[in-house]
Amino acid sequence: MPRCHPFVLVLCLLPWRAVLAEPAAAEAPVELDALQRQVVGKGCARKLLGKKEHPFAEAQVTCDAFLSFALVQASLEGKAPPDVRERLKALLEDALGRGRAPFRNTGSTQVAGQELPRSVLYRGFLLLMLAGQERAGFGDEASRTLFDALAAQTVEAFSVQSLLPSFGTTIWPCDNALAASGLLLHGRLRDSEASRVTGERLAAHLTKLLEQPGGFPTQVDAKGRVLDKTPRGSTHAWTAAFLAMSGHPAARTFADVLLRDFCERVPLFPAAAACREWPRGVNRAADSASGPIVGGYGQGTTALAIAATRASEELGAWHTDLRNTAVLGGIQKQLSQPGRFPLETSLYLWATGLRPW
Repeated sequence: MPRCHPFVLVLCLLPWRAVLAEPAAAEAPVELDALQRQVVGKGCARKLLGKKEHPFAEAQVTCDAFLSFALVQASLEGKAPPDVRERLKALLEDALGRGRAPFRNTGSTQVAGQELPRSVLYRGFLLLMLAGQERAGFGDEASRTLFDALAAQTVEAFSVQSLLPSFGTTIWPCDNALAASGLLLHGRLRDSEASRVTGERLAAHLTKLLEQPGGFPTQVDAKGRVLDKTPRGSTHAWTAAFLAMSGHPAARTFADVLLRDFCERVPLFPAAAACREWPRGVNRAADSASGPIVGGYGQGTTALAIAATRASEELGAWHTDLRNTAVLGGIQKQLSQPGRFPLETSLYLWATGLRPW
């Protein structure tokens, strides 16, 4: 399954149904204790919504990462639980343990005494989890040693190849956005010029791909040749959201293109918005990366756009309208059952609270 999308997972975020054109109700509060227990305890099922027709191999590390991000965001706002440091540490340990399993086909390397996958998706998640701990003031000698070593190896990898694969040799440019933000944050938080320069170069490369005549490609090979040129709403939203975590201005560039080319206010539903997976005029069916497509709108793209519109305060109206769509679609069901929907709940908490670190 293509990797920019822990979004097949977000097909559960918007369980679309017929709704009346009425203001969205308030979102249900989330029981963080129950969510934490599920994620680091029994774990996150490799099936979305428990359905075998929606497998998701990387569910565990995705749960670890998104809940970690949400807790860091809450900590920066003074809203985190008192034991947030311990929660973040437990999530990191889980990502370093069972979270590695799905990435074995990318090969591995020693990083600060740990055997870690080479996958740019895994590296990106881990860099951002470590950056979050440092940004929130919870870094210690062990986490900083790992953060520095992982950043250095990632910088070295990008000195050899402009974009890195997510699985095997499969390169999705959007997944490289995680590494870009992770390196930019390492450069800022750990005063590393090498990380900062590499992160800036990578963000510029992604922007150059966005601005080329064919638009932002879905997949390229190791030499940068485009293998899948059709732009997708989900890849734009994914890239915008992760670049926004480091506050890079390219996040707004990707978000603007997403909103211009893929998103619109939904007819007959006041104060609601939705986004397409495929460009207007391209009528392709849903696939494993898009999640369901209803009336031309992609559920995965729409959910990810909630995070993407955190790239700038000027996009606040879009962000609100997209959240209204989620509420009208029934997001309360997932938020009120974090033990049953840990992956979906963690992602939504991150998307709605995302802020630059």
